[in-house]
Amino acid sequence: MSSWLLAAGGAAAALLFTFIQGRLSGANAERNANRAKDADAYETHLREIADAAHARSAVRPGGVPDDKYRRD
Repeated sequence: MSSWLLAAGGAAAALLFTFIQGRLSGANAERNANRAKDADAYETHLREIADAAHARSAVRPGGVPDDKYRRD
């Protein structure tokens, strides 16, 4: 009877260990996916800023003209 109890306890411990390991690997995968998504969003943001700066200089090569009424 004692050997059955040991086998059942070992099986339960193995199942618990496998479940916890799966949860941790899933959390790591989610964290890595979020990091990649954030890095891509930041890269896109920097590219948009560079494109806007380039577009401004392409439209008004001399810069913004002075406004004598100071409306800006």
